[in-house]
Amino acid sequence: MQKASKKNKITSYKSKKKFGYYLPIIFIIAIIPLIVRGKIIELPLEIANFWRGGTTQIDFFSYNKFIALIIGTIAFVCAYLGLFLNNKLPLQHEKKYYIPMLIYVALAIISAVMAKNKYVAIEGFIEMNQGIFVLLSYIILTFILMNYTRDERDVKIIVYSFVAVTVAEGLLGLGQYFGHDLFRTSLGQWLVLPASLKGKEIKFIFEAYTISGTLYNTNFVGSFAALVLPLSTVLYLYAKDKRKSIIFGITAVLAFVLWIGCNSRAGYLGIFPAFFLGAIIFRKIIKFNLKKIVIILICQVIIVLVFNNVSSGRVFSQFSKLNPSTEAEKIENIQLEHPVRFEEVSVADNKFTVKTDSETLIGVANGNSLSFEDEKGNKLGVISEEGNIKFADEKYASYTFQIISSRIKANIYGRRWDLYLNDDKINVISINNKLTVPIEAPRINFFDGKETFASNRGYIWSRTIPLLKETLLVGYGPDSFPMVFPQEDYVGRFNTGSGMLNVVVDKPHNMYMQTAINTGMISLIALIIIWGIYLIDSLKTYLNGNFISFVEYVGAASFLSITAYLVAALFNDSVISVAPLFWVMLGMGIGINRMVKDKLII
Repeated sequence: MQKASKKNKITSYKSKKKFGYYLPIIFIIAIIPLIVRGKIIELPLEIANFWRGGTTQIDFFSYNKFIALIIGTIAFVCAYLGLFLNNKLPLQHEKKYYIPMLIYVALAIISAVMAKNKYVAIEGFIEMNQGIFVLLSYIILTFILMNYTRDERDVKIIVYSFVAVTVAEGLLGLGQYFGHDLFRTSLGQWLVLPASLKGKEIKFIFEAYTISGTLYNTNFVGSFAALVLPLSTVLYLYAKDKRKSIIFGITAVLAFVLWIGCNSRAGYLGIFPAFFLGAIIFRKIIKFNLKKIVIILICQVIIVLVFNNVSSGRVFSQFSKLNPSTEAEKIENIQLEHPVRFEEVSVADNKFTVKTDSETLIGVANGNSLSFEDEKGNKLGVISEEGNIKFADEKYASYTFQIISSRIKANIYGRRWDLYLNDDKINVISINNKLTVPIEAPRINFFDGKETFASNRGYIWSRTIPLLKETLLVGYGPDSFPMVFPQEDYVGRFNTGSGMLNVVVDKPHNMYMQTAINTGMISLIALIIIWGIYLIDSLKTYLNGNFISFVEYVGAASFLSITAYLVAALFNDSVISVAPLFWVMLGMGIGINRMVKDKLII
């Protein structure tokens, strides 16, 4: 081993930690993602007003993970301080990372302090729970891991924890895909339902032929798979003996099951650049592992064919949607099926107006009755059929209304719209049964006609980007996105078809926009600097690497996994079920890069 320079004397220090010092990080990696337990949450009005209605919510996937993460992080901080204060784990010289980390922390805290809704800024929004303490936990985990990771033992304990959680999620996901979901069994119900909820019926969002695991949503499984598939595959290539080859091979196969079975195109996209980078980085290794590569490829092909067959072609269909021309064709077909574009959906006093690019309908309330006019004020003749109000003019054939007491149920080109009539005043009944008035939200015109792009991300992004002009310095506050997004923008919702009418937009489906909205643009730049330094440093380190040791393999694998996650994050959000694993792997990756560059592993 080369003698470390004076500059890197602290870096070369190898600590001998007792196993107990690893328990917090093992808990964070291998246990927290698996937590699923019902929690009855009484929503404060400041959250209930932006949620689905009611002041009580049962959370299975986020709240308990949030509490567990805070506890695990505090325990990890205590373990680290115990070593640091006894001079067993001196601070590493990594100012290039520490400075942007401090900038992010400062701006996140300022955003939380200045947030209009302090409750959300602290605890996070319902089913997200990424308030200020969780955001700080992410950075703390990275900071500690980049200082904790000193030798091969450190790396192995962290990596084996990733293997454990991958196997657990993979086995659960495999059952879910084929219609044998653990959570639908009596054992699963016993595990996830506390005594206060025994006997309650659980509504499952996802059926067979997809995987949500313990991560709540299939998209989040895509981000998880983007992290663990490169890591587990590289571990399989590294394995020198039969036992490890079998263990890591099974792990890699289960990671691939998660990747294919989640049906998340974001997860698919993340792996592709990681695959090509991996082929370049491991070009010297591949030719010596052709047999192992062929075996894993055969397994993957079988998985794809079986999954595609049992799901009636869903796998191939999802991959075909990655083709930009296919997506463009889909948008064009939607436009052909719904050629009308909405230009105005508004309510003022006793009138409501729906204006499209082909006609205008104005409804006027008079007591408990409605009359209708066109844009010129001409009365429109109506026909009543079985309680439904229709129009004699064929131009309005796609409009029907039903008045039940004070409630007006409208069907407009297949879009359901509920109104409330009270003392000659009309309001809209929103998603959460709140009386409101539609707003005209600023938008990015580029997405006009493309609102359905990437499962309606076109609509969400078109309304999110204009919000950024208010967050150049400081964000609206951690997890505040749902409260600043224009939820009452009915023009935008109508132009997506019927898919967004009853949805609370609680995240932008883009981690970078999510960060910029919640903690500000500068905080996002600080994170991008951290990620950019790590990615460039990793590329330089491993592009011409010899890959002799276990640590080198894991370092390169971490680079590929972080790359995959960051690409998937263009279409996915940071969520508490997966994000801690990303920040842990980032910290470990930084620590390994230092070890490799300083030749502390040979």
